[in-house]
Amino acid sequence: MKRVLVVSGLSGAGKSTAIRVLEDMGFFCIDNLPPLLLNDFMALLASSSVERVALVIDVRSAQLGDTVQAVNRLIENYDGLVTVIFLEASVEELLRRFATTRRRHPLEGTLNLEQAILKEKEMLKDMKEISIVIDTTDLDIHSLREKIGSLLREEEQFMIRIRSFGFKYGVPLDTDFVIDTRFLPNPFYDKELAPLDGKDERVIRFFSKYDVVKDFIECTAKMISLAAHGYRKEGRATMTISIGCTGGRHRSVYIAERLFEMLKDNFTVYVEHRDVNK
Repeated sequence: MKRVLVVSGLSGAGKSTAIRVLEDMGFFCIDNLPPLLLNDFMALLASSSVERVALVIDVRSAQLGDTVQAVNRLIENYDGLVTVIFLEASVEELLRRFATTRRRHPLEGTLNLEQAILKEKEMLKDMKEISIVIDTTDLDIHSLREKIGSLLREEEQFMIRIRSFGFKYGVPLDTDFVIDTRFLPNPFYDKELAPLDGKDERVIRFFSKYDVVKDFIECTAKMISLAAHGYRKEGRATMTISIGCTGGRHRSVYIAERLFEMLKDNFTVYVEHRDVNK
């Protein structure tokens, strides 16, 4: 399902930081999209493979059209798919941030900095009313990341992908953790078990005889669970675990299946076996 996050707010309140956070979370981000192009963009999005988009629409966009009307139309036309976030901070904090970074406020010119900030607040007050507001006055980048991640987690479910593979066919590149099981007992050397895979009941009985296999699975499950809670807190949508053995047929398949059984009650878990039929 497509997801669109509209990011708005005051200059200096953290929109650039929020966009970097959202990029890390897998969003395709566009800064300063003119309101008049929103409908055309959504039509393009519908025919693309992009699933998660974040659009920055702020006071710069407001000078190119009615932003609130455009965003309201977006919400009406794509009910349930659009979330609007408004970032703000106290005037005192915004003055301090601009003085620290020496950046120019987009409305400065005939106005001094404080006047520009107050004018921007007035121009964007209607946008704020239709948004989820995040006050960044006392937030650092890690707190802002957690705040955004918490907001998105209310609507999206974190998922763990578990994949078995064979080292002889190459290590998967799209992975967060690679777990090597090649030190465990190998049923490949049993002529009756060699043609089977790690889901076969006879192979399962083979592994159940070894305490080291049981201990390894329990330790690995605890590690994955700990990491998953951390990844979810950081706002990540998925975590990929790749379990490897030599050929990707016995040990890695068995371990992946056991981990799936141990984790599925607390997480959304998807398991796949890349090389089991090679």
